[in-house]
Amino acid sequence: MKKTFQKTLIAASVGIVMLSAAGTASANSLLFPYFTTTTGAQSVLSISNGVTGPVAPAGETLHYVYNYGPACTHFDALGKVTVNDLLQHSIASTAAGGFGKAVVSDASTPVYFPLPNLQGFLVVSTKTSAGAQISGDMAIIDPTTGMSVSYAGLTGAAIDTTGTNEGDFSNIQGGAVALPGVTAQYFNLSFYSASIVTTSWYGVVVGNMNSAISAGANWTGSAILTNNGVIYNNDESPLSGTSTKTITCASTVLPSDLMNAAQAAALSSNGGLVHVTSNPVTGTKSSGVVLSKLQTILPAAGSPFAGKTLLNLEQYNAW
Repeated sequence: MKKTFQKTLIAASVGIVMLSAAGTASANSLLFPYFTTTTGAQSVLSISNGVTGPVAPAGETLHYVYNYGPACTHFDALGKVTVNDLLQHSIASTAAGGFGKAVVSDASTPVYFPLPNLQGFLVVSTKTSAGAQISGDMAIIDPTTGMSVSYAGLTGAAIDTTGTNEGDFSNIQGGAVALPGVTAQYFNLSFYSASIVTTSWYGVVVGNMNSAISAGANWTGSAILTNNGVIYNNDESPLSGTSTKTITCASTVLPSDLMNAAQAAALSSNGGLVHVTSNPVTGTKSSGVVLSKLQTILPAAGSPFAGKTLLNLEQYNAW
């Protein structure tokens, strides 16, 4: 059964509301798989500090690790919160277009990203006390594209009492390298006609980032996406041909990356579906990939959807 465009977009909008209401994750390391410092947009981080053990009287040091731009470059610095503290701030520094702290008098110490017009992902970890746990969410508002979304940070693999698990997101997995007996992550990636919606995914390779973070180095985890030799148009007609896309650290993925030129030329103008398998590249400490789907709705879609951008985290199965 085919859905109308408006019914499908209404369902997607409901999904955004559900994503916004999903709450916050709690851990020693949190992954925020998408931020932007595009001019006019605001990415806003909210971090709270709870405890399961002793916390240093001077407060809890937070390690911010930004990975940004086409080269997925590492940038890090230290912030600070106290017990039962709440820190809310723009990702961008004021010089880069941000507003700073939500409460100017807040004594907590954030770490801002100092460059405008870039996108990337962020890892925030506790560094002082065994048992300290942070919770957090990211809100993104972009009046130009109509994006308005909030999502919870993704939890690291283990509650860390030694520092050795900082940045370990190998719990987000699929692949024999990460978990014997599990072969891959399996995504059902769909897209509308390019005449009404521009679709892309921001893919972040996850795994054990600890050694890269500790060394102040760029994360080089890699994963290979494959279309498994076939794509489908919106009427379930198969178009055969194998195409792969390798992601190192993070990268934008387009529908055209998941098909060859002949498939793209033959694809119906009404959109399509790709059953994508993601496999980690052996030796890169990767375990899987997080895909954030961005759908920018064009004027041809009509009111009330035109001029809006939707963001959601793609679901996956492990096989």
